Amino acid sequence: MRRHLPTSVNAYDRIEPSGTIVVIHPKTDQPAFGRTTMKKLMIIAALSLLNAASALAQEKTTPNGSKTPAERAKMRTERMVKELGLDAGQAAKAEAVDLKYAEQADQLRKEREAQVEKIKGEGKAMKEAHEGEMKGILTAEQFAKYKTYHDARIEKQKERRKAARGDRKQ
Repeated sequence: MRRHLPTSVNAYDRIEPSGTIVVIHPKTDQPAFGRTTMKKLMIIAALSLLNAASALAQEKTTPNGSKTPAERAKMRTERMVKELGLDAGQAAKAEAVDLKYAEQADQLRKEREAQVEKIKGEGKAMKEAHEGEMKGILTAEQFAKYKTYHDARIEKQKERRKAARGDRKQ
């Protein structure tokens, strides 16, 4: 199928040597779709690809999001070599020291997490025991009111904590 070009002179101002037809906007006498628009689109596409590639190339971490003690020690040593100009012997000694303390810190973190879980479990058991005793004291209707009142208070506390955390972050 052969295309027919309009015979109007205003529709196409010029045909470039590459065969590209430049459309001129009737009011501004400027190209309606200039090369700069295409260049901008190409730049945006290239930047998008680079952004996606950099997101994929980020370092992998352990499932909980933190690096292993060995990885942390190595990164810290590399930073010290770069910033302080350590030689190979100093770097090896520094990495050994960093690894030792990173492992100790990791052990402390694990112990603290275990304590937090233990305390949460104890708190939950205490809450259930308290509710059980209150249920024995109150009628079914009173207990339902008590539960509604208690849940509302807990929600208010959560909102206050959330607001307080939001204030600290700013």
